Amino acid sequence: MKNGKLDKKVLNERIEEALKYPLFDSIFNRRSRRFGLGMELKDSTLEFKSKYDPVPLTEVEEALLVWAGTGLTGLCLADLPPENGIDLLCQWTGRTWPSACNNHGTELFFTNDNGLYHVDVKNMLPKEHEIDLFFKLSREEKIARVLELYRESLNKLEDGRADMPDKMPGLFEFNQWNANKPGSTLFVPVTDVTEEYLNLLTLYCANSYGFTIIDDLTGKPAGVEKWVETGRLKGEIKLSLFDLEVRILTGLNVEQAFITQNMALALQPLGLAGWAFTGFIPRFAMGAAPNLFKGLGFRFVQPKKGTIDPPTTVPVGKDGVFESYCPPYYENMDDAIDHFLAHKWKAWESDKPFPYTEPDKHLMKAPRPTDTTIEIVRAVANYIYDTYGRFPAFVDPMYMRLVFQAMHIDVDFYDQYYPKGSYSDRHLQAFLENNPDQRERFEK
Repeated sequence: MKNGKLDKKVLNERIEEALKYPLFDSIFNRRSRRFGLGMELKDSTLEFKSKYDPVPLTEVEEALLVWAGTGLTGLCLADLPPENGIDLLCQWTGRTWPSACNNHGTELFFTNDNGLYHVDVKNMLPKEHEIDLFFKLSREEKIARVLELYRESLNKLEDGRADMPDKMPGLFEFNQWNANKPGSTLFVPVTDVTEEYLNLLTLYCANSYGFTIIDDLTGKPAGVEKWVETGRLKGEIKLSLFDLEVRILTGLNVEQAFITQNMALALQPLGLAGWAFTGFIPRFAMGAAPNLFKGLGFRFVQPKKGTIDPPTTVPVGKDGVFESYCPPYYENMDDAIDHFLAHKWKAWESDKPFPYTEPDKHLMKAPRPTDTTIEIVRAVANYIYDTYGRFPAFVDPMYMRLVFQAMHIDVDFYDQYYPKGSYSDRHLQAFLENNPDQRERFEK
């Protein structure tokens, strides 16, 4: 170690070993390890103060964690019947986690000692016919490619560690001692609910399904009465607006779990500590009360109506970085729908990469939503916005729940309070690389 940084040769050897690490060992060894170098846990039967300085993650460690969590891996296979289902796909890129309709509506933000960052993978495309980015590469080439893609995706939003909540009402007490501390990297996935919402409305409102969406608070159709009267929508097949939005939210929020689980598995071969948790109160972490905590700096709007009075503000996006398909980013919901459709079908243009050897043969059979279906989608979306002054009606346009933190482990804490086996040989190896003066103690 030189000047607080790992020697490049040592780091390269560690990463080389990490790429050889068995998957099932990562699964078996996955634990929440919350104590890192430089931390202190007070007033507890586990009271402990690290005698080491915090050590930030290296660029390649952060890159491997980010790419394990949410990296571009090539093209999806899209092995669906073209006549029934393929039209719901929003894009053709493959990621390290599955997403309904290949929407990938969850974006990753993270903060470390140097700044707050956004990982912009959604706008990246693999090369034409590049089904997989990594199969044919050597380990050294894989590391180089991950670093290349990681640097390409990185969007620095501000200097210095983000002003995330460090006390109530923004962070639960049991997380205050170690969350977002020096040396750590805090990852925050945020999910856009609106894109997949509009996408799925084109399914539910299609002629073959014809669901009648009912507003729970009135018991009446959500702006679609005339299509029920004509029989275009099936009046006997009802879908409550609340149930619809919960279905969409739960289908999307698992993306945050996929991302954080991938990162947790990647901790094991890297010998890092870390864990996924929900201790941040989402609205405060996103920036609902900038006088208390700036958080991620998302924009919040005040709906005109809600289930409580006055209605709670809702997060709609991070201006210029990650914006939902609703006002104030669009003039109205018709404008938002127009932009959503243009964005979706742009991915289907002939100059974009497709996974198939003969894309035209498959794609020409894929149906597009009819004008009537789009008209019904507009009616539902406008009803929601006109009635509640927001879209969606009951769930937030931008949703945050799980966060993930990674840092270098302090094995002394675990040696004092836990039996052997609380950390792996990889954790010890990484610890000794950061603290080589301690090696003799462990070799006795």
